[in-house]
Amino acid sequence: MKISAFVSLLLSLTTASVAVYAQNSTTESNSDRFKVRATFTENAPNIDGKLNDPLWSTIQPVTHFTQIWPDEGELATEESEVRIAYDRDHLYFAFTFFDKNPELIRAKNLERGGRNDRDDHVFIGLDTYQDGRNAYLFEVNALGTQDDAYITDETMTFDSFSWDAVYRSETRITDKGWTLEVSIPFRQLRFPEGDDIDFGLMIARMINRKNERVLWPPIGLEHGGSFRALAAVSQYGELTGIKNIRRGKNIEIKPYVISGAQEVRPDLESEATDIEYTYDIGGDFKYGITSNLTLDMTVNTDFAQVEADDVQLNLTRFSLFFPEKREFFLERAGLFDHGNRRSTQTFFSRRIGLNEQILAGARLTGQAGKFSVGALNIETGDEMAEFLGSRSTNNTVARLRTDLFPRATVGTIFTNLEDETGYNRALGFDAQYRFWGSSEFSAWYTNVWDDDPAHADEAGHLSFSLRNDLYGGEAEFNSVGANYNPALGFVQRRDMRQYKGGGFFNPTVNWDAVPFIRRFNFRSSYDYIEGQDGQKQSTKLVGMSRIEFNRRDRFQLIYARQFERLTEPFNIRPNVQIAAGDYTFNRIRLRGETDSSRRTYFTGQFAFGEFFGGDRYDWEAEIGFRQSKHLQMEGSVKHSDIKLPVDNGHFDATTISLSVLGAVNRKLFAKALLQYDNFSRDFNTNIRIDWIHTPGSDLFLVFNTSYHLAGDNEDLFDPRKKYLMNSQAAIVKLTYLISL
Repeated sequence: MKISAFVSLLLSLTTASVAVYAQNSTTESNSDRFKVRATFTENAPNIDGKLNDPLWSTIQPVTHFTQIWPDEGELATEESEVRIAYDRDHLYFAFTFFDKNPELIRAKNLERGGRNDRDDHVFIGLDTYQDGRNAYLFEVNALGTQDDAYITDETMTFDSFSWDAVYRSETRITDKGWTLEVSIPFRQLRFPEGDDIDFGLMIARMINRKNERVLWPPIGLEHGGSFRALAAVSQYGELTGIKNIRRGKNIEIKPYVISGAQEVRPDLESEATDIEYTYDIGGDFKYGITSNLTLDMTVNTDFAQVEADDVQLNLTRFSLFFPEKREFFLERAGLFDHGNRRSTQTFFSRRIGLNEQILAGARLTGQAGKFSVGALNIETGDEMAEFLGSRSTNNTVARLRTDLFPRATVGTIFTNLEDETGYNRALGFDAQYRFWGSSEFSAWYTNVWDDDPAHADEAGHLSFSLRNDLYGGEAEFNSVGANYNPALGFVQRRDMRQYKGGGFFNPTVNWDAVPFIRRFNFRSSYDYIEGQDGQKQSTKLVGMSRIEFNRRDRFQLIYARQFERLTEPFNIRPNVQIAAGDYTFNRIRLRGETDSSRRTYFTGQFAFGEFFGGDRYDWEAEIGFRQSKHLQMEGSVKHSDIKLPVDNGHFDATTISLSVLGAVNRKLFAKALLQYDNFSRDFNTNIRIDWIHTPGSDLFLVFNTSYHLAGDNEDLFDPRKKYLMNSQAAIVKLTYLISL
């Protein structure tokens, strides 16, 4: 399919989608039926989790919570009460979560931004613009530990939990359940001008041991399942009665100072090491230009405290994806999404500062009427003198999205990478429409211009899905040019046209004979990939069957039949080459996992089958232990045994990791990550201590080491030494948030 034909089809389906919407636009929204009024107070409640302030006894609570899982539409098995108040500066929530067995409440995570999903917890969703598309999401567990996310266009992934708001929360576990008080400053939110403010509102409670999620207002599984339904902003209820609040100056300044030392061995043949000392300052600045637009600026940006990447071994001929973990790029990251996540992204922030230091940058995000706007401009280079001397690299991104009507958006994106040697620019367009719960039409197109024609080409995508929680089907088309290379994007595979189709069936069962089984999942898909010249490259047929048990235990069986045509050989290892030719292989995978909210949990996986003319066996084991709220550990081993009919074709690949989380309280915690792989023979450790000395402000202590475990046949300066230090670094970083 040519791109011109693709664009014509995009326009045709967009028109059809508008017609579908017109036929269904009379559906009554939850905001028309579920409303709650906030109560104004002159006397702010004491946020201690006790709920003994006189204010709370005067407010009629919200009590009608409905299950979305396991028994959709039924009343919650445990009662909940929610009271809402506000003063001129804060929005207050008081929760009473009754529990007939309070001793079984799960509450062990003390890490800010950690795994609250393994504990009893609550979500507060606020659609401050009432656009039915975007929302702030606040999560608090039964210990008061916080996490937060930003929902963009009714889409939420685990990457969305990167926005860090500054608010207060305190809890108490009692003999009747647990209570929670939350105070959210209005200056942490963005909302329209005016004296009378209404928000979209959603509240969700998770009773973890029962695997029960309850919602106000009720939202059905057809909106993406029990977790993704939290992002169905178009189905939120309404919070009314907020008047005459103070918006504040909306200014935040977050300076940092850093000091550290790094010891590096130039190479494995050298006994000497070089020691480098670091002393630096920098900071971030946030300014609410209007109630709708926020400007973020950064100077001499440093990411020394960022967690280390998980080790990945690449046994394919395509690039691996490593997710973004830097705070400056994560906030409102969903606004800049364009393309297929993790495979063909027009913009991928990790490309910025990959090989250079971030000298200075600015980001503008927010709303302008029905438009969501985002702009990013960052200068990178080796040192600040390059920036001042105009010898740095400029990285620019501009993003615009708007809603045509509820649950339908169109947008555009522009990226530019430019330095003294040349430029690379990309311009893209996208459209998305959600209907009938979680059914969706999606399309995008991007064109790249570059000084070098070898990096200039186009790519596009078109998909259409009809689905609810029980069954569904989808069709998808992707086209990526042979020279498609957006310098600020990520492209896993070029020179291809992909045709993909699939379907699923998820029956829920209630069998007295096997009461521990809750649901079956059956899914199948077929991919056909050809080059831009029309020649077949790859196919893949996948069938999956899975059993979901009542307590989030799962077991699944997957069969895959894959065809790969190699037009040229590629090296799977430096000394192992797979010859050009046609390869067909069948593989079977078995996987089982237990509920990770339990004290001890396991995951196991075994796969076997053919692999490029040979055989491949993979196994994986992971065990987690939640000893208490003060200590949690996870360890994993992944092993592949590969036998190929080529020279040096019998080899194995192993990665081992151990993660240890220790917490004194919600303000002081530490995490250690230890990793080893037998390809590099490097043993790496990353130890990160975080003390939140005041809300939004941290003291980080980071210690990294890298050791090379020498093999018996390696020609090293001293073969008797099996453990050779490559590098070690110790870093201290202090940040302090100033809010005005």
